[in-house]
Amino acid sequence: MDKRALFFEDGSFTFPLFVKSIAAVPEDYRDFYSPVDEGGEYRLKDLYWKELRLPFEREYEQLERQLADLKAKHETDMAREKRARHRGKIDNTLHSACKGAGIPDGLIKGAMSLLSAKATFEVDESYEFGGGVVVATRDGVQNSVEGLVESFLDSDEGAGFRGKRRAPPSDGYFTSLLGRR
Repeated sequence: MDKRALFFEDGSFTFPLFVKSIAAVPEDYRDFYSPVDEGGEYRLKDLYWKELRLPFEREYEQLERQLADLKAKHETDMAREKRARHRGKIDNTLHSACKGAGIPDGLIKGAMSLLSAKATFEVDESYEFGGGVVVATRDGVQNSVEGLVESFLDSDEGAGFRGKRRAPPSDGYFTSLLGRR
């Protein structure tokens, strides 16, 4: 609402504190205004100001504050929801990577806990498929979550989490040599 507007959207008079011309005021309310100076400006008399306009001004200010509070709460709620979605995406990705790497089911939570303490995770939302891709950063190096789990299992720290015997990491070069026979 424009505080200088003379009429509400429904056509009713707003009783502004000052009007530039008395001619703009409906005839029934012209007695409520008194001239301020020779410039033609008129002011709403105090009695009418207190009864007609001031309560609405206060209510309007209160509503504006409530609206600002609601907007701030909405932003906070949206940020909290986004963090929860990201945390869920990270946990699901880490769990499936641990399961895919062969970590026994009873040890997955422990491995996830250790990996979460050693690395930071973020969801890269630039990939549209599946709501983003989880990227792990450990010791300043970014890696996929699967790569992080593999390097963890290949380390001494991850030895206790290894499931059934795994093939040594390779790029497939030696396997391709064997296939040429």
